[in-house]
Amino acid sequence: MTGTERVRPAKERQAAAAITVKKAADSRKEDRVPVNDQEKITSNQLMAIMLSTIIGIGILTLPRTVTEAAGPDGWMLVLAGGVVAIILSVVISRLGLMFPGKTVVEYSGDIITKPLGFIFSLGFFTYYVLFCAFEARVFAEVTKQFLLDRTPSEAIIITMLLGAAYLARQDIATVGRVGEMLVPVFILPSILFLLPGIPEMDLTNLLPFMRTSPGKLLTGFGTIVTSYLGFEALLLFQPFMARPRDAAKAMTVALSAIILIYVLAVVTAVAMFGVVEIQQLIWPTFSVYRVIEIPGAFIENIHGVVMALWVVAVYTTLAVFFFAAVTILGRILALKEYSFTALPLALLIYFLALVPNNVSQVYNYLDAFSLYLGIPFGFVLPAVLYIIARVRGMGKEGGNGREKQAKKSG
Repeated sequence: MTGTERVRPAKERQAAAAITVKKAADSRKEDRVPVNDQEKITSNQLMAIMLSTIIGIGILTLPRTVTEAAGPDGWMLVLAGGVVAIILSVVISRLGLMFPGKTVVEYSGDIITKPLGFIFSLGFFTYYVLFCAFEARVFAEVTKQFLLDRTPSEAIIITMLLGAAYLARQDIATVGRVGEMLVPVFILPSILFLLPGIPEMDLTNLLPFMRTSPGKLLTGFGTIVTSYLGFEALLLFQPFMARPRDAAKAMTVALSAIILIYVLAVVTAVAMFGVVEIQQLIWPTFSVYRVIEIPGAFIENIHGVVMALWVVAVYTTLAVFFFAAVTILGRILALKEYSFTALPLALLIYFLALVPNNVSQVYNYLDAFSLYLGIPFGFVLPAVLYIIARVRGMGKEGGNGREKQAKKSG
């Protein structure tokens, strides 16, 4: 037997082993819902999703919370929080580029081991479920006070949840198209309706200007967290983009627009009511529209129109968070089809939304949620994952999610 004939069986065994490994890898991939071409979203759709997600219930109390922390300089907190959100969104986009085609549910296990990755994903799922519950409950309280005072809160909550569950059962492209369609509907009119209120503003209410110390601004940063939560959903949505590298640019544009909207809301409310009066208002943003009148206009009740527009904003926010919760749960359980989980989740969220006894308790729980879940999952843990991945030399250049050292040793 020649040397060539002796080598051939060894090569055949190596080829067979390679085929076996490939089949095993393919079978593992089949356990997850594939990120296929039909589910891709554009940069504009990502911007629309983020705009519709972040602008929700947080803007209602924003003028009150930031002025309570920083007085007339509350707008500076809005600006600082937005800059931090932009920086972290860029970090998240770079983290996503290190693991192409994977969501945070998959690559968190690669970065911090499978058990810790599972705990992280489960916590992320809990975060979105609770956020949906708060969104639904605050929506019900506001709607009941201003629009449907005789309608039970339970009916309002379950109606909104069923609508959100329907959208959550669709694919990401559908969510993107809905966001693209609805964002101009509630943002542009809401800004235009502020123009008639300019004569009612007293800019001296914004004085003294920039007198808040940096230390006080830092301690008040927690008050702005709730208003920017939602940008971390990029951890899930980036793999579904047609051009994932455009995520950072899209997020920067979307968050910059949100900063401008928030600053406008705070400055307008402070100029109209002053810092002291704002503290007596539960939802000062709505109170702004209640005092605005358009002389000779066919629309007498601007407040009612803005309320209707806000309903659209909350629906899109709730639907995106609902979609995120369904997606995370499906990927944790490695389900090929997980749209059927939407209705059971809606039932869970419904009962969670009814836990607080009143509006005051809702916001007490929401403050605790922002502190113990919002800051960790929105601001801290994504940055920690990125740092660990960089330290371990992971990413596409290091072997598509494997450590560079492992690649070298192979």
